[in-house]
Amino acid sequence: MAVSTAGSSWHESNRGVSKFITIYLSLFLVILVLSKFLHDYPRIGSIIPEAAMIILVGMVAGLFVFLFFEDPHAEEAAYGYDDYGQQQQYAQGQEEQVQQQTDSLADSILSFSPTVFFVVLLPPIIFNSGYHVQKELFFRHLTPIAMYAFIGTAICTAVVAALLYSFQWLYGMESSFLELLTFGALISATDPVSTLAVFSSKHVDPQLFYLVFGESMLNDAVGLVLFNALAHLLENHLGQDIQVGDEVKQFLFDFVVAFLGSLVLGIVFALAMAMLLKYLDFRSTPILELCLAFTFMYLPFVVAELFHLSGIVTVLFAGIACRRYVEPNLSSITAVNADWIYRLTAHVTETLIFLELGLSVWSLIGHGAFSFGFLLTSLLAFFI
Repeated sequence: MAVSTAGSSWHESNRGVSKFITIYLSLFLVILVLSKFLHDYPRIGSIIPEAAMIILVGMVAGLFVFLFFEDPHAEEAAYGYDDYGQQQQYAQGQEEQVQQQTDSLADSILSFSPTVFFVVLLPPIIFNSGYHVQKELFFRHLTPIAMYAFIGTAICTAVVAALLYSFQWLYGMESSFLELLTFGALISATDPVSTLAVFSSKHVDPQLFYLVFGESMLNDAVGLVLFNALAHLLENHLGQDIQVGDEVKQFLFDFVVAFLGSLVLGIVFALAMAMLLKYLDFRSTPILELCLAFTFMYLPFVVAELFHLSGIVTVLFAGIACRRYVEPNLSSITAVNADWIYRLTAHVTETLIFLELGLSVWSLIGHGAFSFGFLLTSLLAFFI
């Protein structure tokens, strides 16, 4: 009697998840050990920042998976045994299923999901930054921060598009200027994760830190509205005459709504939570109080995304307002624990982001989606 294959898909699925988690936890342990080494030897840490080290670990691990990953059970899973110990090969469909499971695991390790990044990994980092921001410095430099975010993002978008349009012969792609403007708006927003990681490790001047950090926060709203406006033009007015005045008015209106709406929504969430904690006493149940504080890292972000606002701006100001209005309504022990949970969650998600960046490099090369000419031209345009 041949071995039954009932439930084999369930078994393979759970084994694949176990492999995935094992690989990630092993890499996380390696990163923790190397991070301790960098902290113990500041001279080496000044040469290799912790963020760069994490990306390198991801790239090395991704290269190993890309070149050598094979399912050790693929061959034996393609065969069954009868009661007489005679080896029988399963159907070709079973072998293909095993290979698909192997490829799926490798793709899961090497891929970087934008949804996971924006919805799961990013909110705790931004919320923690707002929660621990020095409000005096941040609001004192709000005017130059806003100028860098608004004017700087627009200039960067135009420069990137102009250079890419001028050097199309270098990377062999034919794109309209409007398409390149849309791409420029997409990449012109400064990454707040790398800004926080590098500036925090280098202990830069606080004024410089908050100028760059504040700009990286606010230009998300500018980049979001600018990208949506250009994408709207690209989709609805391609090959048609564009009414520049009407489009500029629509852009300004969308930006004011997106930025102010995100700001107000974040503050409203913080005030609502403060009122909830004030009139519904959670101090007798600290674990529930802590769970409520944890939920607040994600809820403003996802609600803002539902309303097509900037989740980053919303959760940033939610964190700032939460420190001012919510923390006084928490019990002393929950306030301390919530502070550590915010720091811990932000550190873990930041580590996972840089690890994913390193791993995903080989996924691009493996799928033929890597254009060195376009990449180099984009980097040149961005640095200029």
